[in-house]
Amino acid sequence: MPAELHMTPPEFSRLIAIEGITPDKTRTEEIEATEEECAALAERFGLRHLANLKGTVNIRRISGSDMIKIDGKLSADVVQACVVSLQDVHGHVDGVFDTYFTQNVAAPRDEMELTLDDDLEAAEIVTGGMIDMGEVVAQYLSLELDPYPRAPGVSLAAQMRETGTGGKANPFQVLAGLKEQEDEE
Repeated sequence: MPAELHMTPPEFSRLIAIEGITPDKTRTEEIEATEEECAALAERFGLRHLANLKGTVNIRRISGSDMIKIDGKLSADVVQACVVSLQDVHGHVDGVFDTYFTQNVAAPRDEMELTLDDDLEAAEIVTGGMIDMGEVVAQYLSLELDPYPRAPGVSLAAQMRETGTGGKANPFQVLAGLKEQEDEE
């Protein structure tokens, strides 16, 4: 008996049926995460706090193809942990994005007569006739987050002096010492 696939529902879901998307006519959706959705996304992305997540999403079917283009912008207020001191780092994220979806899994890319860009190679497959705009915004939010947030005025060297870890030898210093001993012999 095959194993069942258990998918965790997205924290921020706004489904849009693709059958209502017409060629060359842009449909614009304004979406906003609730406090509960922001809290769940904060946990997912390792944030201390997330608020005011909003997105403007433009959806358009590309004429003569099964491709759907999605572009838009997002904004959010975030609190991350400083990578040096673990202090709260407050920030505001503004981002833009664009991506493509397709219904046709087997469409060979080299036979398409569209001349767009390399993003077509990474087109996501539509499942169940729905696209989740909330998940698209959440994924692009994650890409906009600072991977190494630092509190203002915090430096790694100063933190190492304060905590007393600055004087410890690192493993490479030990290896360098062994190399010097070998050279002397």
